[in-house]
Formats: sequence, structure tokens, C-alpha cells
Amino acid sequence: MANFAGQKVIKMKFLMYPEFKAQLNELNFQEDPFPLYGRIFDDFTVFHLVEISSTSDTVKQIGYISLENTNPNFSLKFPFINLILDSKTLKIAKIEIFEKEEIITVVQDFAIEMIDLNRLFVRIDQEETPLKILREKKVAIIGMGSGGSLLALYLAKTGIKKFIFIDNDYLEVHNIIRHISDLGHLGRYKTRAVKDYIHARIPGTEITTVEKKFVLQTKADAVYFLDLFTDIDLLIAVSGEHDVNFAINDFIHTNDLKFPVIYAGTFDGVKGGLLFKVDPRKDDLCYHCVYADSLAYPLTDGGTKGSIPTTNELEKKIVYDRSMQEQLAQPGLGLDIDNLTILLSKFCLATLLEGHEHRLYHFPFNFYLWYNRNIMKPNTEIINFEGLELVYYEDLEKDKGCPFHGPNLEKKTEEV
Repeated sequence: MANFAGQKVIKMKFLMYPEFKAQLNELNFQEDPFPLYGRIFDDFTVFHLVEISSTSDTVKQIGYISLENTNPNFSLKFPFINLILDSKTLKIAKIEIFEKEEIITVVQDFAIEMIDLNRLFVRIDQEETPLKILREKKVAIIGMGSGGSLLALYLAKTGIKKFIFIDNDYLEVHNIIRHISDLGHLGRYKTRAVKDYIHARIPGTEITTVEKKFVLQTKADAVYFLDLFTDIDLLIAVSGEHDVNFAINDFIHTNDLKFPVIYAGTFDGVKGGLLFKVDPRKDDLCYHCVYADSLAYPLTDGGTKGSIPTTNELEKKIVYDRSMQEQLAQPGLGLDIDNLTILLSKFCLATLLEGHEHRLYHFPFNFYLWYNRNIMKPNTEIINFEGLELVYYEDLEKDKGCPFHGPNLEKKTEEV
């Protein structure tokens, strides 16, 4: 690295994206050295300057140069170049192209478009979703499958800064079509793949990953999750498994935790899905109240008053990911997941913004079903939400057999 006339010259090796290993060069800028790398895109017409943090695997893009409108005779065809950078602003660069260590061309000045990460959210800081409030929220998501990964991305894009991702599953080939991760992440934990995907778009997001299933087999498990959930504002369960949801419900009520939980999942046969919020602070009916006898009512029946239609009489899970054979029979399941996740994201935002002014739909009920076909009874009450019809239930009652609400119901009956 040379130094002359207040400028700094860095010899760099630029590689075609998505390769990322490059020759390490240090730029002593504002008395704070950091490694500088480069990436070339689009037939050598755009290249990016990026910094890799020395304390983590995060990447910070500091600027980019577009050569689209330069001299048509200019051609950046060689991987070794010099950047001559202004030592104070980093905004102006000259490019010197090398071949076998010899300068063959010197190009005129180019403006480096500097990146201000604070501008990532300029277009979404609106009355609909107050950014200042959402930046302080912390959300835990159990399940990083097709729906959970998309939900995590949607919520991060709204400005929520702090997350916990919980899942013990790995990415397999059959996951890729519906998951946000690509083939380059096969074999990785879904939690870590999603974390990297979000960091590539929104670097400031704080994400803790937990590569284990939510189970409470030992006292140590309970202690671990109690500590993990100490300061969260919302827990979202999208594993699609009844046993996990029951475990979450029992854990929340046994430990008297005071944050809302939202359960969501899709039904088999590409029929639709559900949204269900339980807020212990409001003494809402819980997952056990609704699903203790859920196997009694098939989805096509529409259920009876006070009951919740489920997938079918024998179904024990409301799942996202299924076996290869089952997937062949459900070609539209990915679209269902996308539709439901949009609804779920807004349901979550409305929950997080309770008590604050916002212009989102307020979701007056706690339980909603969405169907993509007309399988409900004619007298079913529905609402129209952004072009989608949601079935809502306002007459759900706490279950006398519920270990958390049943005793209180019996006590009230005796008092009456």
C-alpha cells in the first residue's frame, strides 16, 4: 500500500460474485484499519467495496462504483487493480488496471456511491409501522421451515432488530423450493442459513440461533428456555407440530410468563391455514383449551359452535414440511404458505404495536382461519382482509378440562 499526496493506493484482487475470498488488504482510514475486499458483477460494469468485520463474520458494504456510463472503450478485464482513494472522504477513486504487475491502463476518476445503512429503512418508517417502536422489539420464532424462514425475513424487513431462531432441522433438497435459502446452504442448520440470508440484506439485525427442538425433557431444558425468553416481546410458533405447541403452551402457563404467543400453520390438501394468538396477560383461552379434543372434528365438516376445524380426524400435526411423497400431491402448498405468512406477519405486527398508534388492521379476534376454497358452511362468519376472506371465531370458550383454566372455571361455577 502506497501513500502520496493525501491519497492511499490499495492493490486489490476482485473476484466474480458469489466467490468471496480475496487478497487481504488493509486500508488505514480515519486511524482505524479494516480489511477491504472487492466483488465484480454484471460483465465487469459494477464493483462493490466491502469490509469484513474482524470480530465477526458480518459484512459491511461501504460503497460501489458503476461503470455503465463510462467510456465505451474502457474494459475492466483483469482481476488485479489499484484503487487510488481519497484519504479523507473515500468518495473518489481512480482505477489502475494491472497485468503481470505492470500498469496497462489508467482510468479517470469515478465517484464511489457510499452506503449509509441507516437509509435501509427510509421508505418503511411510516405511520403504518412505527420504526422507532419496532426497532426495540425482540421476537422469538420456533420453526425455521418454509413459513418460519419467510416470516423471519418479513419481520426483519419491517425494522424489528432482535430475533431468536429456534430449530434443530437441516436444509434438505426438498426444502429448497419453498424455503428462502438456496442450494448453497444444503446441509446447514436452517436457523443459521436464515440468519446469514437476513444479514446479507439487513446487516444490523441481531440474531441468536438455537439449534435444538423445543422440548422440556429435563429441568435444565426449562431453565435454558426461561433464560432465553427473558426479554422477548413475542413468541411465534410455526413448527406446525401439535406436540411442540402443547409444550410451548404448558411452558408459558406453568412459568406464568407474560408475553403473547402466536401459533400458525397450514392445513393438508392445500386448503388454507390458521392464526391463533394467546396472550397470558389478558387471561386468554390457551392452546390446550382449543386443541385438547381437536381430533374430533374434520376440516370439511366445518366443526360445531365452539370447536375448531382441523385437518382431518386422524391428523396429529398441522405441518409445513412433509415427506417427498406427500409433497408430490400438494403442488400449491408453497403458495398457501406465502399467503398465510403475509397474514401472519401483519398479525404479529399488530400484536407488537398494541397500545401504540398505527394504521395496520387491529385484528379484534384471537383465532382466524383462512381457506383458499369454499368449504365452509353458508352461515360461517367471515371478514375480508386485503382481498382474502378470513373466518373468525369469537365464541370460543375455555375448556373445563384445561389444566390451566379448568380449575378456575369450576371454582366460578361453584361460586355461582
